[in-house]
Amino acid sequence: MNIPINELIKYFANETIQFSDLFVTSLNPNIQDSNRYTAAHYNGLVITLSGSANFSLNGECYAVNKGVVLHAGPRMEINIEVTSDEPWHYVVLHYEVIESTVQFKNYHFTIDSGENHKIDYFVQQIIQTEKIPGDLNKLKCKSNFLHLIEVLLICAKMKTANNVVDHAVSFMTENYAQQIAIAEIAEEVGCDRRRLAYFFDKQVGMSPIQFLTEIRLKHSKEILRTTMMPVKEIAELVGYQDSFYFCRVFKKQYQMTPTDYRKRFLQY
Repeated sequence: MNIPINELIKYFANETIQFSDLFVTSLNPNIQDSNRYTAAHYNGLVITLSGSANFSLNGECYAVNKGVVLHAGPRMEINIEVTSDEPWHYVVLHYEVIESTVQFKNYHFTIDSGENHKIDYFVQQIIQTEKIPGDLNKLKCKSNFLHLIEVLLICAKMKTANNVVDHAVSFMTENYAQQIAIAEIAEEVGCDRRRLAYFFDKQVGMSPIQFLTEIRLKHSKEILRTTMMPVKEIAELVGYQDSFYFCRVFKKQYQMTPTDYRKRFLQY
């Protein structure tokens, strides 16, 4: 199953997840592991330490190696066949999703991260720390697991990176306070509007105008929190000539007006 990287980022960013446990094991070449199932109540990340294998979940086969991490859901039928000349050495990291709103826990898919020394580092940290009892080491495992997911997703996203999008992001970040239109941004990066919107959605997970709006509103929140500058001036400072329109956009995004936001969060 193929899950877009932006959907995975959204999932891991917004769900409450809890590292549970792990196990490390090996499977020799020419040996088939079948007729068993994944954990009944947990999701798992299958991470290769060395070698390679074909790993089937509910009949769908995935080629796994050090550049590809496999995600498995609960109670999935397993079939494994080693494809390397050496034993396939791997670790399974179990985690629990607390009150999930996105049912990725029922999905199996791969994260094509490529090889990266940071991935290796966090995997080894989790393996070593998980052996030691105590709440402090439990906290370290939790922290390292979240860092591992972050690195996996960053590496996977970098593999789909597009220079046009990077250029557009830089241009908007530097010029958000100006009266810039998407057509101007597309011209700046040498791409037509439709292709820019397509690339942007694929890599960033939102449209160029949504991204530009988010930049402007985040800057306006900072000004509202730290100054008593009039709302009209703040609107102009972040790229809105019409302060009434700015207020409508702000309220739609944060369910409160700029004035109400200031009253609640002003730093005295």
